[in-house]
Amino acid sequence: MTPQVTLTIISVFIGFFLFTASFASFMYKKPAKVTWTLFGIAVFFITVVPVTVAVFWATLIN
Repeated sequence: MTPQVTLTIISVFIGFFLFTASFASFMYKKPAKVTWTLFGIAVFFITVVPVTVAVFWATLIN
């Protein structure tokens, strides 16, 4: 398994963990700022990091 695949898997796992934490924060009626912050960071880990790895890092190797 290449480092790019490993980084993508870890990033998506962290993103889903943060997404779950965001939902739990909402369900336990935590402040909206906490919920939206967790959600924003989750979106970053689920979308931005894997796309960056796929487009920029992986294409530089080939």
